[in-house]
Amino acid sequence: MSETVKTSIGTLWVDTFGVLWHRLDADALVTAEHADETLQAVLRLTGGRHTPAVVDIRGVAFADRAARDGFAGDEDSSGESATALIVDNAFSKRLGNLFLQMSKPGRPVRMFTSEEEAAAWARTYLP
Repeated sequence: MSETVKTSIGTLWVDTFGVLWHRLDADALVTAEHADETLQAVLRLTGGRHTPAVVDIRGVAFADRAARDGFAGDEDSSGESATALIVDNAFSKRLGNLFLQMSKPGRPVRMFTSEEEAAAWARTYLP
């Protein structure tokens, strides 16, 4: 595992396979500023390489539209070649659907309830 970066809304690291992980904190209230901070952390961890990601949004309490749009960019703006979202309850599933339908990310994104399945899917996007 690489270095771990703590942001104001979660923790990021790159696993031994080369997949970026972002576990958002319980009760996180996500804003556009948090999205910008996170995207800078992604760049720091990946060195600018497009990397598949697993993003655990199970604990998120709120994410505003500007934040969702900030995370929705293509590979170049997000740093992510594909994103596996981990969801587990009605709210996190609704948030994931809002991200997919309203923000329309410019890269492959899929929702999972299993960390193992999410990671396996993300690894298929490794170079």
